[in-house]
Amino acid sequence: MNIRDKYGIEENLNWFSLQPVKPLQTLSQWFLAGIFAAGILLALLGEMLSEVMRYSIAALLVYGVFHSLYDIMIRAKIRYTFDVRTNAIYRKIPFFTEKKIMKLDQAVIFVSSYMGSWHYSLGAKKSHFVKSYFISENFSSGKKSEQKELEYEEHILVKIHKLIDAVQPLA
Repeated sequence: MNIRDKYGIEENLNWFSLQPVKPLQTLSQWFLAGIFAAGILLALLGEMLSEVMRYSIAALLVYGVFHSLYDIMIRAKIRYTFDVRTNAIYRKIPFFTEKKIMKLDQAVIFVSSYMGSWHYSLGAKKSHFVKSYFISENFSSGKKSEQKELEYEEHILVKIHKLIDAVQPLA
């Protein structure tokens, strides 16, 4: 799968749009399949467990189903659009209208890390430590992750920086 499909990239000279969490959609689908397999096992082998244990496991499985469906149907389809014409960055969440989240000339991209992995985040210059947006998948150490990081930087991050730089003289 090429990076354009992986991140759902759409672009022209004046704007660039991507779905940063889309690569995790496949992982969520596999997780959902595993939950269904665990549910079948629970139904078949449930007599071996106590009633409290069966209900506890069933509750966790139901939570996992809803969380996976949320990831697949909503979170993976969140789209960020960087628009030079309007000097704005928009976020589109399924079932909601597109919302302007900040001015393009106020945007800063930085690295956020969490528990051994890291990702690129987007925030406003004056408040990026308070409110930021996830604009890449998580990266970690290892050759495969380094290759994904390099591909992201070359095909996505460069274009975003070019759009931010294009509006800087206008400010």
